[in-house]
Amino acid sequence: MKIHIQSENNLDRTRYPEALGEQLVEKGQEILTDWSHSIIRAALIFWCIVYCLRNRAAPWCFFQLNSDYFNSAKNIFSKLDMDRYIPERWRLQQHEDDGRIVPDFPVFLKPEWGQNAHGIFFIKNDADLHEARKKKVVKRTAYLLQEVAQEQREYEFFYIRSADDHQNCGLFSVTEVKNKNHSEPVINGVHNRDSNYHDITADFTPAEQEVLWAMIKNVGSFRIARVGLRADSKEDLLLGNFHIIEINIFIPFPLILLDKNISFSTKYRFVRKSMALAARSIANLPRKEGRHGIFFRQLVAHYKVKGW
Repeated sequence: MKIHIQSENNLDRTRYPEALGEQLVEKGQEILTDWSHSIIRAALIFWCIVYCLRNRAAPWCFFQLNSDYFNSAKNIFSKLDMDRYIPERWRLQQHEDDGRIVPDFPVFLKPEWGQNAHGIFFIKNDADLHEARKKKVVKRTAYLLQEVAQEQREYEFFYIRSADDHQNCGLFSVTEVKNKNHSEPVINGVHNRDSNYHDITADFTPAEQEVLWAMIKNVGSFRIARVGLRADSKEDLLLGNFHIIEINIFIPFPLILLDKNISFSTKYRFVRKSMALAARSIANLPRKEGRHGIFFRQLVAHYKVKGW
């Protein structure tokens, strides 16, 4: 564990012990947070297996929940394919980068498939674009240029459809994503220490949650998904004034579980409920012959993005 403290020449000696203590506390909190996240992830896997066995379903079919949207030719859940399911009013312009396009700045340069913000570059000018293109060559995967949403606030909708009626939602949550860095558009993600998450589901009445669900349920027919959006306010969300920045349908982690203000017992109940619903959806998957294996293909794509 590395602790970086300013040299005593640049730091008031009376502040040195205090500064060291502050950094030790901060590092300790990071370690505890990492352990908490690991326990939560382990609980998700455990209860998924338990509930699948109770429903006489194969736990590994979790990766098949949205297999209808898997691009077998590219071996990924393609972001370009997702565009077809996003209404134009909510869709950001994006297209594959062929290395010759000169986009309108600013833009994001991002892998056609990826998770947890791996491999994303924020591009402000030609120099940024040139440097990012040099780096992405190593990644061995297709990249997209995506328009930057102008809305000021970032939200994530997580949902699991009802296994009995796909028009209804079995579980729905709204999380606001904030960032300590306000200098420019930031790339939030679970590995970004400046990103923090706030469950705001209770800020919406049941009727308002129905309004949100009525809009988002028609963006594809995913059985489970996490949808990232940018909007200026809660009121704009309800009016449909937002842009969708990302749709995660492979292993969508519910960001409500990263809210530090929610008790572990509350998170644990959410874990059990979400995995019970997921297991029922797995048990209700239609029987298909010759289903393609998705997990290992996505694993290969993931490590390509990381440059391995």
